[in-house]
Amino acid sequence: TVEIANKVGVADIVGRTVEDLKDESEPYRRMVMETIEKVVANLGASDIDARLEELLIDGILYAFQEQTSDDANVMLNGFGAVVNALSQRVKPYLPQICGTIKWRLNNKSAKVRQQAADLISRIAVVMKQCQEEQLMGHLGVVLYEYLGEEYPEVLGSILGALKAIVNVIGMTKMTPPIKDLLPRLTPILKNRHEKVQENCIDLVGRIADRGAEFVP
Repeated sequence: TVEIANKVGVADIVGRTVEDLKDESEPYRRMVMETIEKVVANLGASDIDARLEELLIDGILYAFQEQTSDDANVMLNGFGAVVNALSQRVKPYLPQICGTIKWRLNNKSAKVRQQAADLISRIAVVMKQCQEEQLMGHLGVVLYEYLGEEYPEVLGSILGALKAIVNVIGMTKMTPPIKDLLPRLTPILKNRHEKVQENCIDLVGRIADRGAEFVP
């Protein structure tokens, strides 16, 4: 399919496969997502028109929310690739995407929460390109509220998402303010889990580098 796309163009292949993102078979949906990801990553999204763009966002949101399998990477990679390829064209859909992320951060399944946080890391740069500082600030506050997360894999992803937001929004505009965020991070540094430690040290390091003046 990717080979064909190289010849006939993105819009043709995406147009023919986009409806299948809502197929009832999850393995098939994953295969479709993988195809769309490869095609969009190779060829970009410039020849996708407004109607197809709408169907595509609708489809990836559906496939992302409906997945039950443990392998989250296919959906995350696909979602990330589409959002990054559409770039500023994704702006009108960001409130809906962020609403989905917020809803899933509150899910009782640790896997779902982890994936929602990981998605923030994948799309933070595009949110910045779309000048959605307010939306990012809002997600920052939501993530801050989840720093009490008990599952280390999920906590690691939440810290990773906060790091992504701090990176693109900068220290001055960050919400919650750095002076509130740092005291919450200090006890997490004692966590022995590798992913938690790595992301927490990284985040605290960035604050020390670029935001020392915001620390009381």
